[in-house]
Amino acid sequence: MIRLVALFLLLLPMATLAASQKQIIEDNTRAIVYLEIEDANKNIIDTGTGFIVSQDGYVVTVNHLKVDPTQKMWAVIGQRAGTRYPMTFRDADETSDIALWQLPQSAVCRYSTTLSSKPVKLLDRVLILGFPGKDGLTPSITNIKNLSSQRGFYKVDGYLYTGNSGGPTFNEAGQVVAVVQGGTMPGTENNDLIPIATAIALIKKHRIQTGIDEPVPFDNSCYASCRSPSHGVEKWLKEVQWGPVDSGWLPGGHNRPDECKKLIAAAIANNPGTQIELLPGEGNPDNTGMWEESKKDIYGHVEYKYFCKGTLRSEPIFSNKQSPACGLWN
Repeated sequence: MIRLVALFLLLLPMATLAASQKQIIEDNTRAIVYLEIEDANKNIIDTGTGFIVSQDGYVVTVNHLKVDPTQKMWAVIGQRAGTRYPMTFRDADETSDIALWQLPQSAVCRYSTTLSSKPVKLLDRVLILGFPGKDGLTPSITNIKNLSSQRGFYKVDGYLYTGNSGGPTFNEAGQVVAVVQGGTMPGTENNDLIPIATAIALIKKHRIQTGIDEPVPFDNSCYASCRSPSHGVEKWLKEVQWGPVDSGWLPGGHNRPDECKKLIAAAIANNPGTQIELLPGEGNPDNTGMWEESKKDIYGHVEYKYFCKGTLRSEPIFSNKQSPACGLWN
């Protein structure tokens, strides 16, 4: 029994982490790019991974994905096959093997990763996203095993396949802490990671608006227009009288507003998308759609009956607005 409890306690953090990993993948897939270098004859001569760091389409990857004047780099967002975008080179830090490229300018607000300025610790668990070999977007879960390799890079305890180079390494908060180097420089191995601080320095040099420790919120102009319940009701297609209904005879200790709230809640409980607005009621001095009657029995006990009347509205048409509920423009 003790062994079972101990095993459960060991597995519990892993289960929690697994859910976190799934969320990291879902949140960032549209910010990861598959990169291809194509020669003048349309042959693919190299591939890798990059990640979008700003809503205007700046991409961080490794500098060893070289492109000469006769070649071109293309990007596919979130998958290996799909719409290809031509990339424009912006800058590089050759010593640290970091490069900055940009997707074509457009009116589209792009999904981007959030970077971390916090220090990485030994044995931190990290998640790497990339396009290894001929595979689609693939996660790799591993641990930091060294914080200072020969070149000042991190090392992880897993094997990273060709094609992961340039891919982001996420901490458990879903923020990028490093870039996969891939062992292409002297003194490096396939499991070397470039600390994200180098990329942050390059990004700040160009004054790019990037989320560091906190994501950059989208402007409202980035969102599509739609009709959503979160926008409120523009109009109702149906309106009918509701009531009067009553609470039945009740002893003292009750009041009109509370009893009408109960009656309204019961009326709309099985009718989602409906609303009841109280209207003036007969003999109601407060003009609020609520009134009451009372009676006294032979023993002097008083009972009350509460009445409610209003308009039941259904089939709402929600307001048409731009908001996060609509998603980004395609």
